[in-house]
Amino acid sequence: MRHLILLLFLALTCPMRAEAEPMSVRCDGSYYAEPQPYFMTFDIEKRRFVFERVGGNIITGEIISANDEQLDLSLRGAGGRILLSFNRKRNMITWPGMPAGELGRHSLQHTCAGVTGRTVLSFFYQPEQFDPKRRDPVDAFSLSCPAKTVGFYFITLDRVTKTVVVENEHFSGGFSGDITNINDSVIKFTFGRGVLDPHDALWDERSRSLTLIGIPGDSSRPTMVQECIATKPRSILEGINWARLAE
Repeated sequence: MRHLILLLFLALTCPMRAEAEPMSVRCDGSYYAEPQPYFMTFDIEKRRFVFERVGGNIITGEIISANDEQLDLSLRGAGGRILLSFNRKRNMITWPGMPAGELGRHSLQHTCAGVTGRTVLSFFYQPEQFDPKRRDPVDAFSLSCPAKTVGFYFITLDRVTKTVVVENEHFSGGFSGDITNINDSVIKFTFGRGVLDPHDALWDERSRSLTLIGIPGDSSRPTMVQECIATKPRSILEGINWARLAE
């Protein structure tokens, strides 16, 4: 009995350790003397990270080792791995050099600073007049909606940048879009694979309902209304199919 009481006491007085939030930094990189900043987002508990060039490509990697001083990293590269490190005390990324004659290269050190956690808005893309700042979260949130088959699909929107990213339930790709109007608690937006495949939708924050507007006369595109859950914006790490990368 005493042991049972002690276990109950420990369960009530010792809260469970909360899962650490991913950490994002912005680093002052350069390419041939031209500024080329980039972001890195780390999930230390799951030993994963994402490299994201501003307005450019997104590359995944693994955290090889971690302590209070440093993260040792392995970035996926063309034909192999690139090893680098992040000094947590100095907020500095080091890209090692190689003293090998004609193949040699100087080591690089880039100063970094903490930023708001990067989100799946980093997957936003526009073929024309693309503004990379639209990938930066300002007033963002995500919707979790029941999918047709199994699980959920997700929609992330930013009220300020008017950016929209839709992830389907299979994580096989996403769709970019734009908020076209905000009227009180109703947000109207559009998304799709391009101008030839537009989808219009309404999110009502008060009723928590999402309306996918259909096409009159098209039985394959009826208007549908479903209830969704609003959450904090999904991390860029959540928008990657890590299981597929491990195959």
